[in-house]
Amino acid sequence: MSIFERWDKTMFQAPGWSWSRAGDVGWWVLPGWRSALLGEGGSGLRLAEWLADGRLSTIKAGPHRAVYRAETAAGPVFVKHYLVPGWREMLRQWFRRGKARNESKRAARLQAIGVPTITPIALGEQRRGRFLFENYLITSAIADTLPLDNFVETRLPAMTDRRQARVSRSLAVALAGLTAKLHGAGLVHQDFHPGNILVGIDDQDRINLAMIDLDALRHRSRLSWADARRNLALLNNYFCFRCGLADRQRFVDAYLAARGGGPADPRAFAVGIEADTRAWAERLWRRLGRRCRKTNKYFKVLSGTGCRGVFSRDLSRDDAMALMADPDAPFRGPGARVIKDSRTTLVAEVSLGVNGVPTPVIYKRFNRKKGLDPVLTLFRPSRAWRAWESGQHLAVRALPTPQNLGYFARPRVGRRWLPHHWFPHDTYLATVKAEPSVTLADYMLTVLPTLDAEARRGRVRALGRSLSRLLRTLHGRSLSHRDLKASNILIEGNPAAEAPRLSLIDLVGVRVQHPLSADRRAQNLSRLRVSLADVPGGTRTDALRFLRDYLSWSQTTKAEWKALWREVEARCDAKRAQNRRRERPLS
Repeated sequence: MSIFERWDKTMFQAPGWSWSRAGDVGWWVLPGWRSALLGEGGSGLRLAEWLADGRLSTIKAGPHRAVYRAETAAGPVFVKHYLVPGWREMLRQWFRRGKARNESKRAARLQAIGVPTITPIALGEQRRGRFLFENYLITSAIADTLPLDNFVETRLPAMTDRRQARVSRSLAVALAGLTAKLHGAGLVHQDFHPGNILVGIDDQDRINLAMIDLDALRHRSRLSWADARRNLALLNNYFCFRCGLADRQRFVDAYLAARGGGPADPRAFAVGIEADTRAWAERLWRRLGRRCRKTNKYFKVLSGTGCRGVFSRDLSRDDAMALMADPDAPFRGPGARVIKDSRTTLVAEVSLGVNGVPTPVIYKRFNRKKGLDPVLTLFRPSRAWRAWESGQHLAVRALPTPQNLGYFARPRVGRRWLPHHWFPHDTYLATVKAEPSVTLADYMLTVLPTLDAEARRGRVRALGRSLSRLLRTLHGRSLSHRDLKASNILIEGNPAAEAPRLSLIDLVGVRVQHPLSADRRAQNLSRLRVSLADVPGGTRTDALRFLRDYLSWSQTTKAEWKALWREVEARCDAKRAQNRRRERPLS
């Protein structure tokens, strides 16, 4: 008896499955699917045939796993190809069995407790001796569904307001029921996010959910309420910035009702979910914010003679190498347009290849402000590097800012023996130019004065609402910007829109701090207030509206918002007095 055949009773508890070998891969296949999946004469899986016929699409590809969707003669299927790139993965499978086999068993377990999930139709395992290498899991497609995150971001906003509210309530109850069944059976999903849940909706707006990607599903012999709360926090990490507090509370109430009981203090349980969510989000944001420091699938570190750079993989490699060879070349190019030339920075608009398309790019050189600047980088990052990292921090927190393309540094000419990543003489930063766009300062000076009083009032109020929400989001996600002024805020798209789109630029002054201190909040508000002091048509009532939109008004007492108002006004007076002493204009 083959070693593969001895696993008949441990696979899916389905003795009717047929087994065959194709090379060193053993295949278990559900009856009726063999001819659709495997070639004749033991030629193995029909991947090459599907690809040649245009019936194969890649869903995900990485060093450890590839996922494909194939249109077969028996219907659409998904193929998960688990790879074994190193000895660690091979040893893992020696102790834990193959991921494909584990996932198929977990699917059977979910089906047993009434949780809709994938239906395995074939499993393939490559074995050499007693070691398991690559393995495959093939499942039939779940019809008329899409990932929950896709549904929330695309389908739900397209519905009418009334239907959207009704579907949102149904979705919260359905998701709570699915999660309660998992936790009631002692199961937790360690990668619990909406991308691993499929949602379908019928003509009566009834919601059907199914769970996929079961490799991270684990069983706990005793699942405490603290364990359940932490697992719910993983799911809430997606919804906390996309759904209101009422929707999230509705989910918790439905979850506790479906569990048939609850913790001693349900309110403390709900508050704990929010606290765990924020702690998880902070750890995730900081980890993703460090991606721009090293080579990975998003960025590439390049080192040349006397130059070191980190570039987004969206930037053309030829352009990246040209910048490494001569960082000042773009300023001399025929299409370069100098935007700013001062003692501290040189900024120009140039054209670089981004994703294979010539794209307008803002290219900035940070000049030395002091002779000790290269030495000071031993104690603090250079201005360009701070702006580069800050752009990544904003991006992972879903805050609007132009995409970073590249950072690099070089030492002083004639001193290339110095380590340029420690003592950079000149540093450079390239970002995509947002088009069409105008800075808030330029809009205030050139456009608002030309409008009639009524139109100007409408624009000022719309911009104030967008600006307050941008600042509230910035501070709510543990970021501050000490140089937050009108010239560092872009209006993207149509400035006359009902909700103008704003984004942040010149990110040298951005800092990460959790929890964000009251002092930094007040400093940011006062700096912005000073720069907006001369906005045409602006009033103190607009400033109060801004503060009301910025604060959680229903949770802020009169004493609290008045204290913040007075603190901001005092800081504004101090800033004006300082600029008068130094004979510098306000900006």
